[in-house]
Amino acid sequence: MENKLLLNLIEDRFERFQKTYSIVTTDFLDLSQQSCAGPFLKTHRAEGVFLYGGYEDADRRQLVFVPDYLGIEAEDQLTTYFRENVQDCPMVVLDVTAGRKDAELGHSDYLGSLLALGIRREKTGDIIVRPGGAQILVNREIAPYLAENYSKAGRIPLKTQILPISELKEQKAETKAMRLPVSSARLDNIISAVFGISRKSASEAINRGIVFVNDMEMKKPDHFLKGGEKIVLRGKGKAIYKGSFGTSRKGKIYAEFDRYI
Repeated sequence: MENKLLLNLIEDRFERFQKTYSIVTTDFLDLSQQSCAGPFLKTHRAEGVFLYGGYEDADRRQLVFVPDYLGIEAEDQLTTYFRENVQDCPMVVLDVTAGRKDAELGHSDYLGSLLALGIRREKTGDIIVRPGGAQILVNREIAPYLAENYSKAGRIPLKTQILPISELKEQKAETKAMRLPVSSARLDNIISAVFGISRKSASEAINRGIVFVNDMEMKKPDHFLKGGEKIVLRGKGKAIYKGSFGTSRKGKIYAEFDRYI
């Protein structure tokens, strides 16, 4: 039912885009919603439909409909366009500084305090925590309210300012190279090895729909991964499977990954 409602909403935004011939967006979508929107995105790619989250490796992204007169054919071009034309960007940066130097606020602290203000999750994108504060991507429409009312996380006072997307600090993904023995490149084997869970738990996670391959929900434990594919276990993290190289004495293959940290 939720997927049907989402697809109806996307169709509604697409119709608005066709009528106005201007930039139209959805709210932020999580990985499951992006996966649901995948077939629509693939079908309408030539008509200027993209996923955009503010930076390359964003997890939460909006579906953005872009008129062809802007000459945008790829997501990196869309990122450049919004940074150069910030007034057209559907999101802004909520830049947050903790009022105490000893404050150790995490992702859940910032998210919880936003939800406590009545802000729905779909109105916010990634929360990028840094020492002493965070940068939070939010829908442009709620920015004035947050500038006036987002003043604390728990008992920690916050100083906030609204910045254009061009002021988002460059996000350099940090990864850790891993080389692990697995019996095969089956998805359940790989998920088990990378995230340190049992193969049974990995299969259960796949069947529950919380495992994604290249941003698409994958419910087949026996799916064989190919080198270069991105895998995500919601709540645990993400990694790039680079392929298998060599064999152990026990006949297992050595799978190599870059795990995001």
